[in-house]
Amino acid sequence: FPCTDFMDHMLRYEADPSIQMMVLLGEVGGTLEYDVCEAIKAGTITKPVVAWCTGTVAKFFPYDVQFGHAGALAQATLETVDAKNA
Repeated sequence: FPCTDFMDHMLRYEADPSIQMMVLLGEVGGTLEYDVCEAIKAGTITKPVVAWCTGTVAKFFPYDVQFGHAGALAQATLETVDAKNA
C-alpha cells in the first residue's frame, strides 16, 4: 500500500486475532526493519515473526549494486543484509 511502512502492516496484523504469526521480507538499504525489531523488544508486537532480508549476494560484488523494486542500495553498515539478518 502506498505511503505505508513495515510497522503499519505489522501493527495491523498484530491487532487481527485471525493472524497467528507474521512473516517479514525486507531488503538491502534503509532501516525500517529495525523498527519492527524494537517493537518486538518493547512488547508492542507479541506474535511470532519470521523475518529475512534479501540481497545477501550484494557483498560479493566489488562495486555498489542496486537491488529491489526501487533500486535499494545499502549506504551504511546497518543497511546491509548481513547486519539486518544477524
